[in-house]
Amino acid sequence: MGGWSVNGKELWLSGLVRRWHSNPDLAYTGQTNAHHQWSCAVLALYLWPDDAELLRACLLHDAGEMHVGDVPSPAKAENPALKEMLDQIEGEQLRRMGVEIVPSDRLKFIDRLEAYLWAMHHQPKLRYADEWYEPLVWLADTAKEMGVLNKAIKLGVIL
Repeated sequence: MGGWSVNGKELWLSGLVRRWHSNPDLAYTGQTNAHHQWSCAVLALYLWPDDAELLRACLLHDAGEMHVGDVPSPAKAENPALKEMLDQIEGEQLRRMGVEIVPSDRLKFIDRLEAYLWAMHHQPKLRYADEWYEPLVWLADTAKEMGVLNKAIKLGVIL
């Protein structure tokens, strides 16, 4: 990143993008990208404390949503062309703001882990909803593959 870009204010403002806006169970929670990205960074420090690039990526990975919003993951999963287009636009916006994010399996894991933790904290009943079963299995399997299963268990994710 090399310091703040000429669009530092816009990068800062990108944290105000709201998450969960189309999820009836979680829209009221008011999570913003700033809160989400900070939470991801805290999880990165907990799981992989020596990975500075991951920490940086966690703090900025959704800043590109400033101009397209936080499109819900089910919409992207059901429409691969939409996901591809959004990834391209968000990547262009990040570069315009002076940010380059290196995608990684760790970032993907933490991004999903944070979303799961947020959802379960605000709506514990969702743990038993069908649509949250697959993400939980994915988190458990991935945590095991990445060697952080015990830490994930301590977070209360996997019982």
